[in-house]
Amino acid sequence: MPTTLPRLSTQRLLLRTLEMHQAQVLFTLANGPEIADNTANIPSPYTLETARDFIAGIADKYRTGELLNLGMHVHDTDELIGMVSLRMNARHRYGHLGGWVAAHCRNRGYAAEAARAVMDFGFNELGLQRVGSQCFARNKESARVMEKIGLRYEGCMRQAFLKNGVFEDLLGFASVRDDWERCL
Repeated sequence: MPTTLPRLSTQRLLLRTLEMHQAQVLFTLANGPEIADNTANIPSPYTLETARDFIAGIADKYRTGELLNLGMHVHDTDELIGMVSLRMNARHRYGHLGGWVAAHCRNRGYAAEAARAVMDFGFNELGLQRVGSQCFARNKESARVMEKIGLRYEGCMRQAFLKNGVFEDLLGFASVRDDWERCL
């Protein structure tokens, strides 16, 4: 597995690591209530210290083969508009896709564009056999993105996640290498 964080380019985005000077921007974007409400691991409130700790840990988590985190940057402006991630399980050659887009940039196809690039990297560069993702059943936008990028709906895990004191249903989606290669 490569140990240097990749830089992935799409038609509109540059997916790259974050630098410490971006902590304030990350803090501002991730602190919106919808981000924490619709993700499993982002706390609310999201503090500046949390943003700094997150950025400081990106390279080490990738080097150890645990997690790839890349910022979504708009090509034309270099504006940070969200994050895309791939949590890796090397033993099973599985990647779990995650991410979010800032409120002012939603519904423009950025999440799908970034996710496709990271999935392609996972299958072609990391040798993954399967890439999957989950979202809360109430998060219709994320479910649409997953279907748009070619992940197949695999089912609903009822009351599988405790979020803010409420048991949430999780929808599961995935693609295997053969499916991905056929879609290219």
